[in-house]
Amino acid sequence: HFHGTPPFDTATGKPLRASTRSFSNVFGDTLLELARQDPRICAITAAMTSGTGLTEFSKELPDRFFDVGIAEGHAVAMAGGMAKQGLIPVFAVYSSFLQRGFDMLIHDISLDKLHAVFCVDRAGLVGADGQTHHGCFDLSYLSMMPNMTVMAPKNKWELSDMLKFAIRQKSPVAIRYPRGEAYTGLEDYRAPIEMGKAEILEKGKEIAILAVGNMVRTAVQVTENLRNCGYEPTLVNIRFVKPLDMDLLEILREDHSLIVTMEENVKSGGFGEQVMTYYGSRLHSPAVRIVAIEDKFVPHGSVEDLMHQQQIDSASVTERILRWKEEQQKSTEQLPE
Repeated sequence: HFHGTPPFDTATGKPLRASTRSFSNVFGDTLLELARQDPRICAITAAMTSGTGLTEFSKELPDRFFDVGIAEGHAVAMAGGMAKQGLIPVFAVYSSFLQRGFDMLIHDISLDKLHAVFCVDRAGLVGADGQTHHGCFDLSYLSMMPNMTVMAPKNKWELSDMLKFAIRQKSPVAIRYPRGEAYTGLEDYRAPIEMGKAEILEKGKEIAILAVGNMVRTAVQVTENLRNCGYEPTLVNIRFVKPLDMDLLEILREDHSLIVTMEENVKSGGFGEQVMTYYGSRLHSPAVRIVAIEDKFVPHGSVEDLMHQQQIDSASVTERILRWKEEQQKSTEQLPE
C-alpha cells in the first residue's frame, strides 16, 4: 500500500494533499469502458496493477486481466500470441520497464504487424523514482520499429481519444504519457484523431514549435513568452511521432525560418532528429533546433528541478529560442548581397 507513496500524515497514513486524476487513472477508466463494449479486449500488466490504473479492470473483468509478474518480455510475447488469436491485448507498462521487452517488440509484435496496444506509462522524467525509472528512451526505440505507430497525448481527453483510436487499428500502437496529474488545459482543442496527423493549436509565422505529448503544456507557456517578445509563433501538438506528419512539415517550410521540436525523450533517435533528417534531405528548408534530454543519464530530483537542469522548462526553452533567433538574424545579415 505504501509503494511509491506521496507525502503522508504519519499518524493516519493519509496523503497530505488531495489526490488528482492521473494519466494512469484516465487510461484505466477508458480501457474498462471499452472492454465492457468489446469482449476481445484484454489487459496485461507486469506486477503494476494499481500503478498503471488497472485495479478496477482486474476486479470487474478478472477473466480478461493478466498480471504476469515482473516479466515484461513475456508480457509482450504473450500479447503477440493473444493478438494472433483475434484478441485485442493492451499492455500497460512503465516506460523504463518496457525496455525489457525490446526484442519481443520487434520479433513477436512488429515483425508480424500484430494488433497489440502498448500504453507506456511514466514516460519522460519521473522525479523522485530516480535514475533507473526515467522513461527517456521509448520514443527512440519504438520509432525505429517497422509497423509501429507511436502517439503521445497533450491532455487527459486526448489520452482517452487515442486509446479508442488505437483499439480500432489493425497493427501495433504505442501511446506514451507521463507520471502524475493529467493535464486539463486546452480542453477546447479536441480535433478527431487521424492517422499521422498533427494538431495546430495556434497558427503564426517565422517560428514553429512542435511539441510532443506532455511538452505541449510547457510549449503553451513558451509561446506566450515569445508573444510577449514580439513574435507570433506557430504551436503544434504533434500527436504522432510515427508516422510523421509530412504534410504539416511541408506547410511549415513556406513561412517559417526556425522549427523548434520539444520532447521529454533523449535527443538521440528521438522526434527532433526525425524532423531534422526530413528537412535535411530537402533544399531551402528552415533551421531545426531540438529541445530534448541530452546524451546522459538523468539523476534523482524533482521533475521541476530536472527539467530546469536539462533546459527543457519553459523559461530555459524561451531563452534558447530567443538566442537561436538572434544567431539566425546575425547570420542572415552577414550574407553577401
